[in-house]
Amino acid sequence: MNRSGEVRSEVTLITGASQGIGYYLALELARRGDAVAVLARRRAELEALVARITDEGGRAMAVTADVTDRSALAQAAERVRSEFGPITRLVANAGGGQPTHIAAYDAECVEDTIRLNLIGTANAVGVVLDDMRARGRGHLVAMGSLAALRGLPTAAAYSAAKAGVANFMESLAIDLWDTGIDVTLLEPGFVAKPDSKKRRMRMPMDVATRRMASAIIARRRLWRGPASLVFAANILRLLPFPAYRRVMAGQGRATDA
Repeated sequence: MNRSGEVRSEVTLITGASQGIGYYLALELARRGDAVAVLARRRAELEALVARITDEGGRAMAVTADVTDRSALAQAAERVRSEFGPITRLVANAGGGQPTHIAAYDAECVEDTIRLNLIGTANAVGVVLDDMRARGRGHLVAMGSLAALRGLPTAAAYSAAKAGVANFMESLAIDLWDTGIDVTLLEPGFVAKPDSKKRRMRMPMDVATRRMASAIIARRRLWRGPASLVFAANILRLLPFPAYRRVMAGQGRATDA
């Protein structure tokens, strides 16, 4: 539904859709009526996802590209337009990265994480924004993280990248205000994969993707979850750095280095 209350079907491009949140979010949005174009580097996983969506009666297509490759991403977007028509919604979901360990610090790994999360999001926006502006309609969605709220131990690269995504999307929300293009930032905490045994402080994948899909459909400016982690993150944001450092020291991911 747009700002005037008119219901319109969406053509949604979802990056990083071969696994994890992107995979299940594509399923959920397709079930809610979006025609989804799923994008990632791995064709086989995407084709399996498309088959699952079409078996459920939805519309889907697969396109392969690396989000850090602007040219390949632009070509993929053109293939979507040629088959499904104008892309009316982008879900820039592709992301991830390795821990940042001081004992085995790798600046190239830091760069890769920032390129995937932040530059990949910017590239994805770049292949849809001009067309959305020309039509006066669109929806830009990006996958952030609660890790953006403060620097986390052993997550220097990831926290920095997701903080960049948050500020990038906030700036776009200001610049695109009253243009017909909505901007949504999703900031989940820990989300448990369906087969994961790690459940403590993690939101189940089906719950997380249903709530994120609802936030997308409603074109909310910001969604964060789960509530328990959001509450904890907000408390930690209030701490002065010396206290925050004492609380968080030693809480990072272990390394064998």
